[in-house]
Amino acid sequence: MPLRYPVILVAVFCATLAQAQTLAVVSAATFRAGALAPAMIATGFHPALTGTANSYTVSVRDAAGSERPATVLAAGNGQINMILPAGSPPGNATVTIRSGNQVVATATVNFTAVAPGIFAANANGAGVPAGFAITVEPGGTQSRRELYAPTTQGTFLARPFPFGDSGRPVFLTFYGTGIRGWRNSVTATLGGRPVPVAAAVAQDQFVGLDQVNLGPLPAELNDRRGELELRLTVDGVAANPVTVALNAPDLGQWGARGELLEANSEMAIGELLGKVYVMGGYPASRATQSTVQVYDPASDRWELTTPMPLGLNHNMAPTVNGKLYMIGGQTTDGGSGNFSDRVFEYNADTREWRERTRMPTARGAGVAVVLDGKIYVAGGRPPRGADFAVYDPAADTWRTLPDLPTPRNHLAGAAMGGKVYIVGGRFEAGFQSPQSDAVEIYDPVTNAWSRGAPMPKPRGGINGLEAYGCLHVFGGEGNFGAPNGLHPEHDVYNPVTNSWTSLGPMPIPVHGVTGAVFLSGLIYLPGGGTSEGGSSGSRIHQVFRPYMVCR
Repeated sequence: MPLRYPVILVAVFCATLAQAQTLAVVSAATFRAGALAPAMIATGFHPALTGTANSYTVSVRDAAGSERPATVLAAGNGQINMILPAGSPPGNATVTIRSGNQVVATATVNFTAVAPGIFAANANGAGVPAGFAITVEPGGTQSRRELYAPTTQGTFLARPFPFGDSGRPVFLTFYGTGIRGWRNSVTATLGGRPVPVAAAVAQDQFVGLDQVNLGPLPAELNDRRGELELRLTVDGVAANPVTVALNAPDLGQWGARGELLEANSEMAIGELLGKVYVMGGYPASRATQSTVQVYDPASDRWELTTPMPLGLNHNMAPTVNGKLYMIGGQTTDGGSGNFSDRVFEYNADTREWRERTRMPTARGAGVAVVLDGKIYVAGGRPPRGADFAVYDPAADTWRTLPDLPTPRNHLAGAAMGGKVYIVGGRFEAGFQSPQSDAVEIYDPVTNAWSRGAPMPKPRGGINGLEAYGCLHVFGGEGNFGAPNGLHPEHDVYNPVTNSWTSLGPMPIPVHGVTGAVFLSGLIYLPGGGTSEGGSSGSRIHQVFRPYMVCR
């Protein structure tokens, strides 16, 4: 009886590509065109492959003229999965698929000693690998934890594994193909740091499957958090890079990271070149700041960089094409004036700011959303609550767009599916204002607004961002039944189903943060006010690992 492959690898084998009109034979792990190796698992694509595995035979005529059979694992829906014959010498070979005596398709492939590929849980050659983290407990017992976990849509995300705190050795085991023929060296890096390769061998239970064991993981990785890229090189040939996640929080859970250098609220958050920027705002003293704090997720450390050209609060910080922009805001802590129309661009290489074309109107407490290389700025404190304009950084020009249907400020937004989504907010300048549950959607193609399903409840002073196609909305102020006056809710909007899901509350509700960062599998939410009003700026740094997928 043939061996049954693990469920996660069966899913990988059953992946489909756009059907080729000529036979394409590729690695079943990577689906990339390129050389193949003897005894590896390969996938062929052709529209005529409509039968089952029993319908076909496959042969390989190698560069020496010898013809050997390949083992058919599965077939159907335009593809066939096979184990290429062992012993094929380097050079061009012809793969022939037959149904009975009839030739269905042929292809020319190139054999080399190794063609390393790592099986990914999502059957696309990328993301989290199909594998495990193994921790060796005192006494030699082992605990095993999958490197992947299912999402709400049945795809897989990196599942964090604990490392460093206990001092126990941790190993990683994952699966691939085209690896076993190595002769000289197998090396690996995790997050750019070398990791010992304990084994790279043929897996002893499933034909064609190779297994790689890494570890023990070095202590130099103890300070790493979030998702790290794993790279494997076999005899100088690089495999497809994959991603693993180190340390808490787990999927759907909250955690904490290194605290801000300076307490802050009513500031802008942005991301540039893999780092988190906290700009302007004010601490409990309500003295407006020009400080820029920069967080490196890899090292969990903060540093200061060049201050903004002027102090601003209630500002916005979008990123486009490797540049960070500072847009609008207020120069004092009052809610009724001193708004700014100024725009500055930050270059991380030079650590310098330069001024760009000003906004059509001066405003603070709006939201900036990036879509297709342009920055859409919506809302603001009265009287600018309906303002809506788009900035083109390449041309350094602004264009006024149709008004936001529901004027508001202290709102959130994101770009999803080619549209701009604006949610929540409040109507008046102060935190005692009535609040909005509106979801309004701008389509750049039609230059028109439409409405989405309202939020579960009205909220202002909120923060939000897109992750995995979903819009996450956090916190806010104006919850008059709570001792601190804050909203603890964490709600998620799915634009595909036009519906909301309420998740567990924030560990520490906050307000006064414009923007957040989704990076390496984590949502970063540094700082913010911990009670209503503007006198509670904090140094806290909360993170959330999302698991919902809305695509």
